[in-house]
Amino acid sequence: MVALLSSVFVFALVACQQGVQGEPGLPGISGAPGNPGNVGPQGFQGPPGSAGLPGLSGFPGNPGNPGPPGAPGLDGAAGADGADGKSGVSPEAAINVSKNAIAAKGDGFTVWGSGFKGGEPVTLMLKVDQNLQIILGGARGAQLSANEAGSFKMDFDEVGGAAGSLARAPGLRAILAVGLDGSRASAPVRIVDNAVPVDSVDSSVLVAATAVGEDIEFWGAGFGPGEPFSITAGGRIISGGISNDDGAFTSTTSNPFEAGVYTLKAVGNKGSSATAPLVVHEVK
Repeated sequence: MVALLSSVFVFALVACQQGVQGEPGLPGISGAPGNPGNVGPQGFQGPPGSAGLPGLSGFPGNPGNPGPPGAPGLDGAAGADGADGKSGVSPEAAINVSKNAIAAKGDGFTVWGSGFKGGEPVTLMLKVDQNLQIILGGARGAQLSANEAGSFKMDFDEVGGAAGSLARAPGLRAILAVGLDGSRASAPVRIVDNAVPVDSVDSSVLVAATAVGEDIEFWGAGFGPGEPFSITAGGRIISGGISNDDGAFTSTTSNPFEAGVYTLKAVGNKGSSATAPLVVHEVK
């Protein structure tokens, strides 16, 4: 018994003695996170930090909308009058003369114009040179005014003007049309000492019989191409016009006559002329 107890005691004594430290064990598995704690009270505000460096400049913005216009300013003082300008050129204005050659005395002719301003007063002149201009027909100013379409027609019995001026006129000259509103036109013409004879042509005119109050119808042929003409009867002009390229024409005009027989005469500006009887019956 005593021996058994001694063995036990020796074993326990041996077991109580410290042995050699073993290797550390493997780390254990992490535990689950704990629940978050309650939010603590707000701390005191700390002192302000130092000012930071200035930032880089930004891109320029888009321009703003224009503001409303300001009130107009007061009128300035009138400036000084400028120098007179040169006469303007009217590219639309044009004239035609019925003859290429006109005698200085006793030779009738016609001037037509177009492209002038409506109602514009027009002076017609013969330009001999830079220092001599003869107003046609012996007038002292504008002889006519253009119609509402800017056109006109003027007949002259002769060039007119003083004898001394006409003595210098022969030669290649120009007919000038000067409008009061600035329109200008010219056409060449030859002034001769004596009228150029016109070649005779076989002109004729035919008129239909008519009745009181009815129109008069007539026809003409043998006139010069594009020749202006007038129709007279009973001592009055009843019609007129310009022949076509063949020297022919036709026209109708109102009848101002009582019943009877009259002489109807067609006279052209280039020397053509013809007559025919005009018979006017009583109204049926």
